[in-house]
Amino acid sequence: MGEVAPDGLADPYDPEAVAVTLADAFFDDPVSGWIFDDVAARPEQLMHWWRWRLAHLPGHAHILATADDCSAAQWFGPDEVDDGAMAGFAQMLAGLLGEADAARKLRGLSVIAQAHPHHERHWYLATLGTRRAAQGTGRARLVVDPVLARADAEGLGCYLESSNVRNLSFYERLGFVATGTIQVPDGPTLVPMWRTPR
Repeated sequence: MGEVAPDGLADPYDPEAVAVTLADAFFDDPVSGWIFDDVAARPEQLMHWWRWRLAHLPGHAHILATADDCSAAQWFGPDEVDDGAMAGFAQMLAGLLGEADAARKLRGLSVIAQAHPHHERHWYLATLGTRRAAQGTGRARLVVDPVLARADAEGLGCYLESSNVRNLSFYERLGFVATGTIQVPDGPTLVPMWRTPR
């Protein structure tokens, strides 16, 4: 666990603790369940997925985690850095699922990426998760509010895709508005949401 920052965040965050948090938080997530459809294997697969992703963060990624390791968010800043950090992602997924299944899932995930807005600079909330035992306790706001405040100060919008309809009202309270749907072929439906700066 990292040191406790004045705002209740870990500083620095512990990558292993964040991996545990996100693997637990996304166990029942529709996208995670579609990617890793073997329920028995899913916990270990999710841990491998998140450990790999946290070890291969691009330069515009920002990880915020609560000091109690219950909530974590992955934000991407408005100026994308193509530093090759995600090279090897397809190979990682193939190692977990086999090449054929991984290729099919990657095609589905590409639909989500293609729907990403490029009309203006913005902050992207790529991941937000709270351990299941701590959900509904308000911790998620600790890893969201600082970046929303920064985006407002910079006059920038924020974007996310909600993979779970249960989370829509939470995001709406933060000022996000649904802009449509994203249908993953043979997979779940996501709701893209945009927040204009305040």
